[in-house]
Amino acid sequence: MAFYDKWIPKEVKKPFKAIGKLSKKFLPKELRPWLPMASAFMPYTGIMGAMGGAGGFGKMYLTNLLAQQMADPDSEFDDLNQLSALLSGTQGGLMGTKTAGNLREMTARQGIMDEFAGLPGSGGQTMRDALANRSFWDKTKDLGLEGLASASDYLQGGAETLQDLGSGDLDLFSLAGAKEGLKAAAVPATHGMGDVAQAYAKPAIREFEKQEAADAAEIEATSTANEQEQADLTMKYYRQAGHDEETIQEALAINNLSDYYEPPIEEAAQGGIIGLKHGGMLNLGGNEMDYRGGGFVPIGKRERADDVPARLSKNEFVMTADAVKAAGGGSVNKGAQRMYNVMNQLEARA
Repeated sequence: MAFYDKWIPKEVKKPFKAIGKLSKKFLPKELRPWLPMASAFMPYTGIMGAMGGAGGFGKMYLTNLLAQQMADPDSEFDDLNQLSALLSGTQGGLMGTKTAGNLREMTARQGIMDEFAGLPGSGGQTMRDALANRSFWDKTKDLGLEGLASASDYLQGGAETLQDLGSGDLDLFSLAGAKEGLKAAAVPATHGMGDVAQAYAKPAIREFEKQEAADAAEIEATSTANEQEQADLTMKYYRQAGHDEETIQEALAINNLSDYYEPPIEEAAQGGIIGLKHGGMLNLGGNEMDYRGGGFVPIGKRERADDVPARLSKNEFVMTADAVKAAGGGSVNKGAQRMYNVMNQLEARA
């Protein structure tokens, strides 16, 4: 896109958008995606006038871009398939009646043959030696030009075949006519079908990207709220379980929630353990901490009390408190941090 922004002025792009709007307004949506197929066959019908050379290239290049825009009216100019347009332009540039001959006239081989054409026996061995002694670059150039000339012969022959089928000079319903028709239609049909497939796919891709962006925005909007809620629950239930503020801050740091730490409210400043000092199951008030991605469980009366409700999934593995302590050399918080590190390393390898 940056290339087009730099080299193609906005004044060139605007007409394409206007053409797209007209297509969207007047052409049935079921028909629009098939317009590139029609444009691929246009030079074979003769309605585009003389083809070949720079003029033929320009006609087909522009026709292809217009067909793409009309097939997908909501597409931006920068999203049009320039490779398809270049291939279409090349097709138009090779379809002149004299193009193949002109290309062959440019070869070093033809130059040597013309040089010896007036000699007795057309030069004989001397000409063959001259042809064999062409430089590497001359032979490479001749190979390329001859390839283009052969492609021109094929395309021009295809155009003549399709025109003969249209005029009735060649019977489409005969075996020979059907074979020649399929051969002639192979190039435009293949090229056109590629653009048709793209015209169907691009709106679906844009819709997917739009939905993906909306989902990402929603996740971004709610992630901070979810982190705040998790931090609030951690502080609440740590304090209910009687942990000091340093331990609470360490637990928040383990879960990357340090920024959400808040000192206890005034009413609890002089108090001791808030609730659960006589044991029992924790009442989460309908709230749940989200550990679907794994994590350290900071709440509960004591280790092995089995008083924290948990929802687990198949193939998950839960460590005991002793294992966590051992991993941290006696420190639960250090052990939890190490468990996190191990979990992240192993998940990265899964």
